[in-house]
Amino acid sequence: MTADGQGEEIEAPRPAHSAAHQNRRVQTMANVILRVTLNETEGYLDVDQSGNGNQIPHNETDTIIWQLTGNMRGGQFNSMDAPNPGFAWKQSPPSGVFGAPDPDGAQMSILDHNTDPNGVNSAGTWIYQIWATTSNGQQYSTQATIANPRGVITDPTIRNQ
Repeated sequence: MTADGQGEEIEAPRPAHSAAHQNRRVQTMANVILRVTLNETEGYLDVDQSGNGNQIPHNETDTIIWQLTGNMRGGQFNSMDAPNPGFAWKQSPPSGVFGAPDPDGAQMSILDHNTDPNGVNSAGTWIYQIWATTSNGQQYSTQATIANPRGVITDPTIRNQ
């Protein structure tokens, strides 16, 4: 019975992966959302990493989500099989630390297993590149590797602590 005597109390189901890691004290946290806008002056995508939003504490499995906002609203992340894929590592992390990137319209996600999967040290900082296309068909990147973007102030990173 619930505290008010109105019905039966039911425990919410746990995610399937939670039980497998329970003895290792792994936490599954809420999504980490990184907002992506276009720096129109310099011609590149800007990932807002303020507040250390790109830093994942150790022993956590988080989903990192990039969201096109502001002047990139209406744009889409490029598919992974495009000539300029939606996501690419510029410094490759150890195998098993991250899942496959999943671009889906104005959002893209990746699973971060900062839990030392299979004994692999998951701590580190890795530079990545993202590509998106505006509603008028113009492609932009976080790095100056295509004709239009002229510069990059900071490379976006994911940092597993």
